[in-house]
Amino acid sequence: MAQDASEKTGAADERRVREIAIVTGASRGLGAAIAERLLAPHRRLVCVARSGNDALAARAQASGAPLDYLRHDLSDAQDTDRLADALSALLRAHRDARRFVLVNNAGIVEPIGRIEALRSEGIAAALQVNLASLMRLTAAFLDATDGASGERRILGISSGAARHPIAGWAPYCATKAAVDMFTRCIVDEQSRRANPARACALAPGVLDTDMQSTIRSADFPSIDRFRELKTQGGLISPEQAAARIVAYLERDDFGSRPVDDLREHAGR
Repeated sequence: MAQDASEKTGAADERRVREIAIVTGASRGLGAAIAERLLAPHRRLVCVARSGNDALAARAQASGAPLDYLRHDLSDAQDTDRLADALSALLRAHRDARRFVLVNNAGIVEPIGRIEALRSEGIAAALQVNLASLMRLTAAFLDATDGASGERRILGISSGAARHPIAGWAPYCATKAAVDMFTRCIVDEQSRRANPARACALAPGVLDTDMQSTIRSADFPSIDRFRELKTQGGLISPEQAAARIVAYLERDDFGSRPVDDLREHAGR
């Protein structure tokens, strides 16, 4: 069922807000960890998720960091349109901000299984959450900030699966590969603008999240590799990944590589 609810937290003076940052999939895992890293009195943080995040709201209240928490379901195209309209209105109301940031983190790995077993419902869900909603929110972000003087940065959470096929993960691999190409298209289009938005599709590595729990309980040819990563301590915590992602987002050369992988920057 589509949800359309919002919560506001934090007591920071609106005049102190110099940045608007939007994070999707912020209720748990990597999205929640990124949101916590981005909480700051000078930044208006806008989080999107189907369910709430009480810990984040409490931290925002305690620190005086402005937080808007929007409850929407990105698997629902109509609800995604409502969210896009809400984000557009918020961005237009703060067009004097010095920086606008969009972190497209929300994603699902299902359906997992042989291609022969794919059905329309599962395919449509993967396409909607992983790709269509990301494209729609990016479109709203770019349109609402077009002509603004502030810097604009768009970060899409990609995956190594976008660049290396994994048997049993066809919808996930295909949608993440599409995110990579969509990001390249953003960079190409924006290069012709006076104040081009910067964009990057960034693969964070294999994370220790609920998604990995789903993967380890599934049945596909390379399942043993993912189970071994867990037992041998080869997974990255969401907090570790979020720290590196936010640092990457802040880099002066952000966007110079439209498609990138954090594992290629281990020493940086």
